[in-house]
Amino acid sequence: MVQSKYDKSLSACFSGHRIVPYFHLKRLERQLRTAIISAYADGFRNFFCGMAMGYDLLAAETVLSLQSELPDLRLIAVIPYRGQTERWSDAMKSRYDDILRNANDTVILSEHYYQGCLLRRNDYMVVHSSRLIAWYNGHPKGGTFYTCRLAEANGLTVINLHDSRN
Repeated sequence: MVQSKYDKSLSACFSGHRIVPYFHLKRLERQLRTAIISAYADGFRNFFCGMAMGYDLLAAETVLSLQSELPDLRLIAVIPYRGQTERWSDAMKSRYDDILRNANDTVILSEHYYQGCLLRRNDYMVVHSSRLIAWYNGHPKGGTFYTCRLAEANGLTVINLHDSRN
């Protein structure tokens, strides 16, 4: 596995569903902002993001929006393979590219797609973090389920914004 130059004790990661229903969006934006500020207050400075559509991109944009207020807040884009956006719409590709241009660092785990590369991206983020800020609906399948279980098994603090009513 690729090593990280970031201190695990100062690092958090995100995992959540690709589809965020519109009626959840404003509340989720507020929750993400609050969770990131809280993590920052707890000493976290590095935020790993897997750059998938939906929750991940929203989390990345929230980190970037807070950088002017929170010194040393860093967004690290963890990309499972170089062509991750090849089947995305032009609008999503543009959003993704904007985030990448503003990210503090980028980790590309593979040049090409291979079966399981999205899970390996999640493994990388969990192994190099001490906290997971998730948006997980409780369904026992999929990448977010996998990542939340892995995080718990590795002793990470898991903050699930889906269950929060703030």
